[in-house]
Amino acid sequence: MRARFEGQRALITGAASGIGRSTALELARRGYTVGLVDIDGAGLATLAEEVRSAGGEAHTFQADLASPEAIEMLARDVVGALGRVDLLLNNVGVAVVAPLLEISEEDWDWILNINLRAAVRLTRALLPGMIARGSGQVAFTASMAGLIGAPGMLAYSTTKFALVGFAEALRLDVIDQGIDVTVVCPGYVRTNLHRATRYKNDGFSRLLDAPPSWYGVSSERAAYKIVNAIAARRPLLVFGVEKFGWWLKRLWPAAAFAIARYGAKRMGLLTPRAARSTPAA
Repeated sequence: MRARFEGQRALITGAASGIGRSTALELARRGYTVGLVDIDGAGLATLAEEVRSAGGEAHTFQADLASPEAIEMLARDVVGALGRVDLLLNNVGVAVVAPLLEISEEDWDWILNINLRAAVRLTRALLPGMIARGSGQVAFTASMAGLIGAPGMLAYSTTKFALVGFAEALRLDVIDQGIDVTVVCPGYVRTNLHRATRYKNDGFSRLLDAPPSWYGVSSERAAYKIVNAIAARRPLLVFGVEKFGWWLKRLWPAAAFAIARYGAKRMGLLTPRAARSTPAA
């Protein structure tokens, strides 16, 4: 398997922890030279050392992907260091847990810039090189929340639905250029995403601080599935126990809605009913 990808170059955003870290290590084990992007410089340095200790080649790029200027500079630095990008994995992500009326404009800018606009901007910056070579792959880490409206995570679901739609339309746009697109929609993966989450409702926080032992998959298992899907050039990868909710939504939407509503109520994630008052005479 390693010989198949020897000399291939991958760029992974959000690489310092969680799915990004595990996927970078999995790609390096399979022969990819990996470019690692994150705002966490110390995390990048640690990961790069792990890759090199295992005999792989790693390049680190510390960048704040919320900034268009930083992405423009990143694209230049990446091409300068790697020469080309054969695989771009747009993985970086953050979350806001709050009902609509408690999500500020600043919250919206933050999550849209990182979860959606960063992926669009970096893809636009690196796609011309892939088109010129007539080959390449672009992958996106979305979420089950991009297939099912996640209660209490309205802003997060909005960005992930948009990312799924972008990936699907992009695949149609570039498939005749020799470029494949994969979008990954996992359920809960045991990562540090909750540390990059702005909580204005502690229902999910309580769950993720101490999830049941059976719930979720490890980032290593997720990475293995993701890299296999990329290698197979699959357009969509869905995994995790939550996929049953996705199937139910497609087969019986009313039941899926009722179950989601019940779970959201149990965790106190829904906007409370407004107090009713007697209208003035």
